[in-house]
Amino acid sequence: MSLVAAAARASRTRAPRANLCQLQARRCLGETTTGPAPLDIKANVKPAIEFFTKDPVSYTEFKQQCSSLRIFAFIGVNAAIVTSLFLDPPKSSYWRTYSPLYLLSSIGGAFGSKQPLFLTEKVEREVDVPDVYKQLTLSRRLEGAAEEEEEEH
Repeated sequence: MSLVAAAARASRTRAPRANLCQLQARRCLGETTTGPAPLDIKANVKPAIEFFTKDPVSYTEFKQQCSSLRIFAFIGVNAAIVTSLFLDPPKSSYWRTYSPLYLLSSIGGAFGSKQPLFLTEKVEREVDVPDVYKQLTLSRRLEGAAEEEEEEH
């Protein structure tokens, strides 16, 4: 027998074994796609309502009811969270700066800004910095600060 004939014969006998291995590796769990598409809201309403009104006959029917109900539960929870944030927003400065309500005013402020972004002239202050430094280093107090504290109490 020639080498070519032996290789051809071996390839014909091994082919079914490879297919057999592939068949044994398949798990066949029965998880085929059934029921309406996950994002088809109209088709998922009926199985979601049946979750509360009808006892499922099989596991696949129960699984479909749960899958259909999951979409509406997700929408309901997110709507409740958004409503809660709108009615009772957090008191943090981060929320006040980046909340959706501030977004509209920040977009409007970007186009119609009345104050320039950078200073156009030098800012003048009424504080004598060398004098304040001298008071704090010598006596660790400012001269007028003690009188203001007594008036507050």
